[in-house]
Amino acid sequence: MRGAPNRERGWWIQQGNWSFSWSVAHSLRWYLEGSTTGLKATRVQSAEELELGDIIFYDFQGDGRIDHSVIVTSIQNGIPYVNAHTSDSINRPYFYEDSTAYTPNMTYFFYHIDDSFA
Repeated sequence: MRGAPNRERGWWIQQGNWSFSWSVAHSLRWYLEGSTTGLKATRVQSAEELELGDIIFYDFQGDGRIDHSVIVTSIQNGIPYVNAHTSDSINRPYFYEDSTAYTPNMTYFFYHIDDSFA
């Protein structure tokens, strides 16, 4: 984690405070895409390229603004399953078609976490 105490920089949580990228899906997407040290990710084109621990972002309206993010927690028959907490979801198929937030305009953004920083 880095960037504290500036909420507009880095990815961090500390003493009851946190960066925007820690708690706002849209901010996390931009942080991951631009990060050159620490937590980094690469956008991939399909869900089939994801692994455990990777992140899927959702743009529910298809307007270019990320509304939600989830973590890949299992892969079953090539399909990523995810956990999320806005509406508690455990081991749910990433499609989210059964969600009240689903719209026909929904766009997915797939990110593979670079684990070389560990």
